[in-house]
Amino acid sequence: MKKILIPTDFSLNSYQTIYSVLKLFKDNVCDFYFLNTYSYNISGLDALGLLHVDEEWFDKPEEESIQKLGKLIEHCTFKSKDAKHRFYGITEHSSLLDAVKNQQGLLNIDLIILSGGTNKKSDKENESILENVRSCPILLLPSHSSIDRKISMTIASDFKQRINTGRIDQFRKGLVGKDIEIGILVLDKQNQLSEAVADNLEVFVVYLRQFQNTKINLDYAETDGQLKAYASLHPNGIMCLVDKKPSFMRKIGVFKSDIVTRLKQLNTNSVLAIHQ
Repeated sequence: MKKILIPTDFSLNSYQTIYSVLKLFKDNVCDFYFLNTYSYNISGLDALGLLHVDEEWFDKPEEESIQKLGKLIEHCTFKSKDAKHRFYGITEHSSLLDAVKNQQGLLNIDLIILSGGTNKKSDKENESILENVRSCPILLLPSHSSIDRKISMTIASDFKQRINTGRIDQFRKGLVGKDIEIGILVLDKQNQLSEAVADNLEVFVVYLRQFQNTKINLDYAETDGQLKAYASLHPNGIMCLVDKKPSFMRKIGVFKSDIVTRLKQLNTNSVLAIHQ
């Protein structure tokens, strides 16, 4: 059974993401957890005014969230018509990042789904989740995402570290009935790979050959421009970005992850984040 967490703000874009996910995991045994966070609008209220608001004022945001989650679950149950799919709603008064981290730990979530390209606020929240939630793969889907029975996935990495194939297996094996073809995009200059990079690349190619009998496509992208060009030629594929183990400087917030840095080149593609 796969446990999938999907944050939602009930927007059209969020619904489209959910439709794509239901199609992607058709005929797979899945528990879908829809997560909505809410806050209190205290603009215009001073400390004295806040003390005098009644319980209904505090209860209303939570009640609205629960009501909308109920309608979403009812809608998805009808649309999915898949006996293997079960739906649950979660509402929290917190930031989206804190709620995602909390629920991922409580429920032992296997995969987090994020909606891409909604607005600047949503993009920042997505970046924060990609930066800080490392315990499971994260799939970022654009609003126009097109999922077919045959899935093309590209592992994009500089291969300076060995790839965490366990996380890739976790995603690949969860797609029962899907034909998945995996290619490699080396984020370095061809014919100038260090011995360590070449060794890590060969180890990963050997891993792919265990379950992929077709020819393994191997491409190179030294610059962000070349990465963007490759992604534009594969609009319906999933670009899998491998995030390195965070350094001390990144842990204290000086640097961002490679995934966050490269997302601007991939804003029209589905992106799977795999953390080392």
